[in-house]
Amino acid sequence: MRWQDEEELLRQNELFILRTARQATGRRITPSDDEWSVALSAFWEAARTHDPKKGDLQAYASVVIRHRLVDHARRVKARQRELMVEPAVFGGEVEETAVGVQRAVERALIQDAPETALAEEIEEVAQLLRRYNIDFFDLPACCPKARKTRAHCLKAARFVCRIELLLRRLRQTLRLPAAEMETGVPIARRLLEQFRKYIITSVEIEAGDFPGLQGYFAGKEEA
Repeated sequence: MRWQDEEELLRQNELFILRTARQATGRRITPSDDEWSVALSAFWEAARTHDPKKGDLQAYASVVIRHRLVDHARRVKARQRELMVEPAVFGGEVEETAVGVQRAVERALIQDAPETALAEEIEEVAQLLRRYNIDFFDLPACCPKARKTRAHCLKAARFVCRIELLLRRLRQTLRLPAAEMETGVPIARRLLEQFRKYIITSVEIEAGDFPGLQGYFAGKEEA
């Protein structure tokens, strides 16, 4: 990208970056704050990695900016704790190892998405799925192997997303609205039962603000 193009892109998006940073931090951000530098860097990262086929740049960039600012806040808090606690207190090997294993799994799921943004998306989705008694990291075993079956399941999930009443009922009852889905897609009841975890996960990802995971699930349909 040429320097002039970068300047124009920044001019067009400066208010968006400041607004997103303010929403992420809960306070007013100015170009003199450290958070502005973090948000700006995150925006350029999003601009470099954005795929126009997968949605709007600002929608994608807002996720990357928020997650980068969350990471920045955590680093700041960690440094503050280090100043307050004696160095001998830090053992941390078990926790660090667990985090390393989790990040390795996340990188294996989606190789081409920004690591931290993807990790945050996975964490948020995993929390949503606990209500349904679904473990996000068990999903590879629950994914339909046949392309045709996978396409039917994703169509069923998107049908629920399009109808607010069905989406609300799913989240209230924690059960798929099977009768309506059979009529609206249509899809066999046995597939709804067999691939319940995959369909519910697809619904929550499709209905939420998870561009990285949405791209992954779209890719699974096309693969």
